[in-house]
Amino acid sequence: MKKKGIKLLFVVTGFGYGDSIRVETIINEFLKRDKLNDVLILGYDLSYKYFKNKFKVLEVEGYKFPDYGLEFKTHRFLIKNYYLPISWILTWRKHRKALKLFDPDLIISDFEPMAVFISRSLNKKCISIFGYDPKVYDEYPNKNNILDIQSKFIERIYDHSNKIIIPSFKKKHNASNRIYINPIVREYKKKKNLAKKLGIKNSPIIIMLGGSDYGIELARKIINLNKRYNENLIIFGGTTKISKSHYIFKDDIMDYLAISKGVITLAGNLSLSETLFMKKPMLVFPIKNHIEQQLNAYMVKEYAIIGGDDINESLENFLKNINNIKKKLNKIKLKFDGAKEIVDIIYDMEKKND
Repeated sequence: MKKKGIKLLFVVTGFGYGDSIRVETIINEFLKRDKLNDVLILGYDLSYKYFKNKFKVLEVEGYKFPDYGLEFKTHRFLIKNYYLPISWILTWRKHRKALKLFDPDLIISDFEPMAVFISRSLNKKCISIFGYDPKVYDEYPNKNNILDIQSKFIERIYDHSNKIIIPSFKKKHNASNRIYINPIVREYKKKKNLAKKLGIKNSPIIIMLGGSDYGIELARKIINLNKRYNENLIIFGGTTKISKSHYIFKDDIMDYLAISKGVITLAGNLSLSETLFMKKPMLVFPIKNHIEQQLNAYMVKEYAIIGGDDINESLENFLKNINNIKKKLNKIKLKFDGAKEIVDIIYDMEKKND
């Protein structure tokens, strides 16, 4: 009897909203292919909250991040997460019955080593999706010991995955078990009279902080500096509201992005992807010593101003060059159909397993 539908188990990091939104975009594309397809999600913190009223989700333990400043503290991260391997075992014991009953065809990890552990326990193949590209790191000019440690950690996860899918701002040739795809963005249709509907008179500059508090201090400094520039700033993200025009989370952020004149953002993969998709000039402040953010910023430097320690100088440079950046963005040839590409890969893998 022919098998009907495909079952996918997603293990999604709970740090920020970007990974959850990326996975939801993939899931929506996957469920469109066949009404018999099914998904189950393992999530924690923000990923659990994001998915709990949308899909079947089980709550698990995951990474803990030190959320402040604009620097990733590797030693603090290791101290906070030393117990993680034990939590994977406890997670497996707690949810073993439900996972076996669901019986996924494939397990998909959005940067969660737990997924590799569970895939082995269930004897299933594991796909890892992450923005870190070993080829880009090879050419990256600002390597250091901290980034080297992170690189080795991520590549160890890659080595234990059956396939790695890397959304890339620069299309690369596939190698061994790595597949490069186009950026992933939410489905969005342009709307008329958006500014009027949103009650916005002056085209804003959007500050995108993601779901963490890494950029809160940055946003505060920009608000203070804006007294001399008088731009219309609207802030999205973080967990602490710092101004009247600050939204912790808002479903229609893409509408605000569509009418903006520019974006100030950290260097999360989804934020950069959607800003490029909308062809908006951006000022990017990658989190220091965070390997994915550093490499993401490095890959989009042609279309952005990369912020430095002097925030005032970075902001002034950005405002002066918005029009020049816009001209470059109008020539961009990137496609943004990464979600469709991933689902094609899933179907191809399942076809080979039949």
